Amino acid sequence: MPTDLDRAKYISFVSRRRDGSPVATAVWVVPFEDGYAFTTDPDSWKVKRIARDPLVTIQASNVRGKPRKGAPVHAGRAELLDETKVAAVREVLRAKYPIAYRLLISWSERRAARRDGSPTAGTAAIKVVLDD
Repeated sequence: MPTDLDRAKYISFVSRRRDGSPVATAVWVVPFEDGYAFTTDPDSWKVKRIARDPLVTIQASNVRGKPRKGAPVHAGRAELLDETKVAAVREVLRAKYPIAYRLLISWSERRAARRDGSPTAGTAAIKVVLDD
């Protein structure tokens, strides 16, 4: 797996709208199984776009999703992970981003769990398997 992505704090995740235009989103990413994974809201546009077209690109970026100078673009296929893997992705994210995860993500996860009664409620995980 590419070391630039292994070391990246953020990546630019690019999926495509129905009309083919690209949409870049900065996400926290972790190596997971045979690809790279991140969490998102299950109702997000990212989830809807990859359900229609799983072909995506990812690239090391800054917090705003602007690609790092000279960072290679990696093509791959995105897939929505099942609920059993969401918790595993969350644990790897929590280990890589301990302070930020606790401040930003844990609060929303706890709120969703109280509302829906499931520890992974309100969270989806997407994995990108690279073509390279």
